[in-house]
Amino acid sequence: MPRAVILTALPIEYLAVRAHLTELQEEMHPQGTIYERGRFSADYQVWEVGIAEVGAGNAGAAVEAERAIAYFKPDVLLFVGIAGGIKDVAIGDIVAATKVYGYESGKVESQFFTRPTVGQSTYALVQRAKSEKRKGDWLHRLSNSLESQPSVFVAPIAAGEKVIASRESDLYQFLRSSYNDAIAVEMEGFGFLSAAFAYPNIQSIVIRGISDLIEDKNTVDPKQGNEEERQERASRHASAFAFEVLAKYTVERLSSTATTASQSSSPSPQATPISLNLPDSAQNIDLEAAPPKVFISYSHDSQGHRERVLALADRLRDDGIDANIDQYENPPAKGWQRWMLDEVEAAEHVLIVCTEVYNRRFRGQEEIGKGKGVTWEGGVIIQELYDAQGVNSKFIPVTFNAQDVEVVPNPLRSTTVYRLDTADGYEQLYRRLTNQPITRKPQLGKLRTLPPRDRKQLFLDEPQPSINEDLSELQARPLNFFALDDRWVGRTDLIQDLSHRIRESCRLLILVGMTGIGKTALGERLAVELESWFNGDWSYFQQENFDDEQQSSDFASVAARWLEKWGELITPDDRKDPQRLSYRLVKHLCENRYLVQMDSLENILRGNEEEGWNDFKDEWWVKFFESYLKADTCQSCIILTSQDLPGQIEAIGTRTQNFWYCQPLSGLERPEQIALFEKIELDVTPNSEGRPYLERIGAAYEGHPLALRVIAGEIKNRPFDGNVTAYWNRYGNEVEEVEKAIAQAQEGQSTGMDKFQLDRFTKTLRRNVRSRLDKTFARLKEDAQWAYIMLCETSVYRCAVPEDFWLSHLEDWDRDEDEQRAALDALRDRYLVEELIDRNQYLLRQHNLIRSVSLENLMTLDS
Repeated sequence: MPRAVILTALPIEYLAVRAHLTELQEEMHPQGTIYERGRFSADYQVWEVGIAEVGAGNAGAAVEAERAIAYFKPDVLLFVGIAGGIKDVAIGDIVAATKVYGYESGKVESQFFTRPTVGQSTYALVQRAKSEKRKGDWLHRLSNSLESQPSVFVAPIAAGEKVIASRESDLYQFLRSSYNDAIAVEMEGFGFLSAAFAYPNIQSIVIRGISDLIEDKNTVDPKQGNEEERQERASRHASAFAFEVLAKYTVERLSSTATTASQSSSPSPQATPISLNLPDSAQNIDLEAAPPKVFISYSHDSQGHRERVLALADRLRDDGIDANIDQYENPPAKGWQRWMLDEVEAAEHVLIVCTEVYNRRFRGQEEIGKGKGVTWEGGVIIQELYDAQGVNSKFIPVTFNAQDVEVVPNPLRSTTVYRLDTADGYEQLYRRLTNQPITRKPQLGKLRTLPPRDRKQLFLDEPQPSINEDLSELQARPLNFFALDDRWVGRTDLIQDLSHRIRESCRLLILVGMTGIGKTALGERLAVELESWFNGDWSYFQQENFDDEQQSSDFASVAARWLEKWGELITPDDRKDPQRLSYRLVKHLCENRYLVQMDSLENILRGNEEEGWNDFKDEWWVKFFESYLKADTCQSCIILTSQDLPGQIEAIGTRTQNFWYCQPLSGLERPEQIALFEKIELDVTPNSEGRPYLERIGAAYEGHPLALRVIAGEIKNRPFDGNVTAYWNRYGNEVEEVEKAIAQAQEGQSTGMDKFQLDRFTKTLRRNVRSRLDKTFARLKEDAQWAYIMLCETSVYRCAVPEDFWLSHLEDWDRDEDEQRAALDALRDRYLVEELIDRNQYLLRQHNLIRSVSLENLMTLDS
């Protein structure tokens, strides 16, 4: 785990820093300095952070920085606090110091001659500060809204032992003339950076919030507040920016043993550092059994690669593992071939350091005369696996980067690959070698009986369907799918395309469309298609339906529920910490292959007239999806189904476009409609009397799957008993009404108050289709009044019309152009308007089912 130390001078600065940490524990240095050690979780890493309040002054800051470095051995060292502004800055602004001038250094004769001394912040953190300045993400770490957005400066500052309280003072004038690029002044930064200078492997920087502009420090400003309020605000701003820098900074370092091992020669430029760390809670233990014996098989790709392997072997030995590599040996008398054979046979585990070169030599595909060691070892390993009939607990593949996971030799692909460049990769490997699983298996309890889970019913007037023999691939599926059953038809090409995307790189798939269009069923059908992707283990398919009002839908509750189901321990403190839950959930999804389906996402979205109607009610959902999409690698995929497109995902996904995809759904095509009727055992033979009527029904409903299923169920059951013609004679006039409106539109009569009742002309349609559409319209009316009015008024159009026609309907309601377009965007986001191009013209229309409800709502619009 990476480690940071943050020092402050004043209590108000210390409290601002402390607010960002969890799991705080007090510790005391042998010399008496009081520290607190806590954790800071951000994105895809957790930092251990030590903090201290060290008082004012450069000398004290230097002493305490030296002491903290020796005590914590940090990767990053920060000084965070307040400063006075000299020029260019305003109260509340942030300054990340590129350098700190020690302005009191000089020589006094008849006058004072400056001899500037400078403390430099390290290059990597200065670059990180510049990057965060541009992005502005740090503002999300502030708990309250800001009247005006603070500015961030990455620039020089000055430090001395004096409090400057007047711009008329000689000292202020001296700073402006001698250090005219310094934009702020404080009292500790120079001493702090002077101490950090002796430790080039530690990244350090000073970050300050501007609390005053030199003059009138003690006055009360009606806008800026009193001195204490200004200092508190400046401290919070500096802390928020400092922790954003920390969150985005990635530590890359060798372990201490690896550094020692390579001191005798300069490391190769190719030797990218790796982190080989165990948790700080790890303790030495005495075991009677002999230590695990491990042999490391690797290829000599480069000097840098050799050094990384040596660092790994050194660290394993330091942690009690009897690891061996060829670099430890003089040329053996028995020859390298017998030595390799003996080492592989004697080892309890063999670590295979996988690279493209290793895989090529392992398979015997290298040039003649090159890589003979790996070629030999590969033959020995393959023989052992062959003799064990493929059962493997001995040979363990490891990599130093994500790319090499793809070149693991085929005989080893069925076992876990350990990535040693990740935060806990070495810990996981160590647990495997020492048989210390991260989760202890509890004692076996007693079996319990459970009631069957209720399943959402689509056809309440017909008997439960049975699994059809010709859909053998569905027979092994879970029995508690919400929507998928044996009557699924169509969307073959779409399923193949979406499955391919998930198998390649898509980790977030969003299925959007109007209610009843088949989003949930498609997601479940994809799960069946991807069964082999998650190794046929349906415990790795997780489904969450936000229609279920009995279950909490806030992020913390859902994350805790999932993690507990997946075997992780969740404490009461965990449930109160969404940041920690987000980190753990992202980590679990990235390291394990799950297919997660989240249905009816629109129920956890909200919005307003100005910003749209598709933001998450709980901001932690946004932060989770952002961290999930930004993770370096991920094995899982999440499928979202929603009537509304979550706009925040569009925003955060701009930089990760290869990792997410949005698929709008429309109705079934005509052949798929006929196939659906056939599945429900209606007569659809080409010469049947009822087939033309079924085709007209399918066309009127534009292939809407739910509506067609309901109608087919009505025809199949009493009193019609499969008689399509009888059903048409009873209800065909409703379809003819739609056909009449379409014909009138083609004749030039583009508007009309048609009497559509496609959603409600039978009891079953009212119960299964109209009820769902009513919820959609009620939510639209409550959340987006002008969008609701636009949808109702534009129901008069029988055919697709230009966009301006739709916008004009809100002119009569005195809505300006921005409001008109916001309303139309709301309809687009909820997929209540259909877009098409006809004769090179962009047109809009309503689905016949939506229009059926819109027309009825139009009648009551004035009231």
